[in-house]
Amino acid sequence: MNDKAELSLLLDYYGSFLTERQRELMRMSADEDMSLSEIAEQVGISRQAVRDSLSKASDQLHSMESELGLALHDTRLRHICGVLNSAKERVSDPEALALMDEALAGIDSLIR
Repeated sequence: MNDKAELSLLLDYYGSFLTERQRELMRMSADEDMSLSEIAEQVGISRQAVRDSLSKASDQLHSMESELGLALHDTRLRHICGVLNSAKERVSDPEALALMDEALAGIDSLIR
């Protein structure tokens, strides 16, 4: 996963812990792929102020993920869903398919 995609994911999980300004700057950077200069011009602050704010916000997001691991658990659960869906294509036993569907529904309820 590239850095901006990772930050976007972390922002989804932990963005509410950032200030409104940090969330907006991070969204512009990670989700809209705007440069520091573009963000600075749009928001009306210096490029260095944008960089500092993004750096601090990124550190906070990574720190929260390090402590809580929600994004990592989500990624792992989604991988398990993919494996189960692939395995379902090779299974013909209706009872086994029903159990796999039940497991997928349970995982889906956790990640939604």
